[in-house]
Order: sequence, then structure tokens, then C-alpha cells
Amino acid sequence: MKVGLLTLSYRLYSVQSIKEKRSILRHLEAEVRRSGAAFAVCELDGSTDLDRAVLRIAHVSNDAKVTDAALASLERRIERGDGFEIVEAEKEFL
Repeated sequence: MKVGLLTLSYRLYSVQSIKEKRSILRHLEAEVRRSGAAFAVCELDGSTDLDRAVLRIAHVSNDAKVTDAALASLERRIERGDGFEIVEAEKEFL
């Protein structure tokens, strides 16, 4: 089994409360979960900074190339949206 980890650091714009931040993160997490059962997602660094968020996404498959392609495709889909954008992305394979 090959496991790929994608860590995404986001900048959040115009967020005025933790509730608004959680709403954006729930949207991003739901998008990852809709991508299939081979994906898992969690929030890292439970920071109270309203303008920053970090998500870690895992993908499992039998082939490292499949995992790399799946993570790259997902990153493109969730790199930018209404009120957020990725400022740093890091991939790791186990």
C-alpha cells in the first residue's frame, strides 16, 4: 500500500469569526470526502488565527503514481475558492 499525504496551508479572507472559518473548512473537508473512500482529511494546527488554516489530506492506493495523480487533481480542485487560497502545499509519500 502507498500512502500519500498532502498538507495544504490556506489564507482565509474576510473571516470575522471562528464560525465563518469553520464554515470554510467544513466546505473544503466535504469536497475531499466527496472525492472517494481512498481519501481522509483532518485539520492541523487548531489555531485561533482567523486568516490561516492547515489541512492534511491522505490518499491510499496500491500504486504511488495513482496516489500522486489523485492528490494533484484534488489540490487543483480546492486550491482557490470564495474567501480562501492555498499559500503552501507539501506532498509526502510513505
